[in-house]
Amino acid sequence: MPAQWAPGCRRAAVALFWMSMAPVWVQAQSLASIPVEPPAQRDVSVETGESSGLRARVHVFDVQGLASLLGRSDAVTGAARSLEVTLMPGAHPDVRTSADTLAASFIVDFDDPAVVQLSRRLVEEQAPAAVGGEQILAFVAKSMHSHYAANANLASEVARSLQGDCTEHALLTAALARSIRIPARIVQGAALVYADGQWQAYGHAWAQTFEAGRWHVRDSALANWAGPVYYLPAFVFADEGPGYKLDMMRGFGRMPSRIEILGPASKAAAQ
Repeated sequence: MPAQWAPGCRRAAVALFWMSMAPVWVQAQSLASIPVEPPAQRDVSVETGESSGLRARVHVFDVQGLASLLGRSDAVTGAARSLEVTLMPGAHPDVRTSADTLAASFIVDFDDPAVVQLSRRLVEEQAPAAVGGEQILAFVAKSMHSHYAANANLASEVARSLQGDCTEHALLTAALARSIRIPARIVQGAALVYADGQWQAYGHAWAQTFEAGRWHVRDSALANWAGPVYYLPAFVFADEGPGYKLDMMRGFGRMPSRIEILGPASKAAAQ
């Protein structure tokens, strides 16, 4: 795991397995890292982020489910159970959700006093300029302290402790965005990076905000990551109520078991 991730994102790999009776730490050790096969020919432009995109083959049990989530109608199923995708740094294809992305919900409880207080501080620090997704991302990244053992399920719990991994970062980011009437949602899946001389992928969670007519990735956990990050969503919350863990189980089969890097994306694919 890259050094900058070490304090933060291991638990997201098992976020879709919270209903299991096994301890989180046991699951984390086996599921945090996703095997990645490098491209047949080395391409420095891809490794340094100078490429406009990345082609990858994702091996996943529920190929049709992942294809549907990504808005793909050309998925081919078979023994390999894989889907070829084009990944763009810092972004991913739009995904559908029926959740109210402005509501105060059971897990994104921005009406709790602890979140309200943080929201006021955010606005005061930014004044007189307007607060947008980028400002929220920077505020959360600055305020949070990465902590493996933290296991908050509600945004209000995160606001009180200001501790956690990428899951807690995403919860607080979404809550603060909604508190100032910016639609926000939480996405879970995989993040792919080039670090320590090799391609690496990990289970990850991030938030998105809807601004200027489209959804933007707001990943406060990796706000200070130097290189490009390629995101592959597997699950977006539709049920943010007390039964959210059951809803999460729908994403089990869409988490990648292996990723093959095929090479840089063509300019046509990146447009």
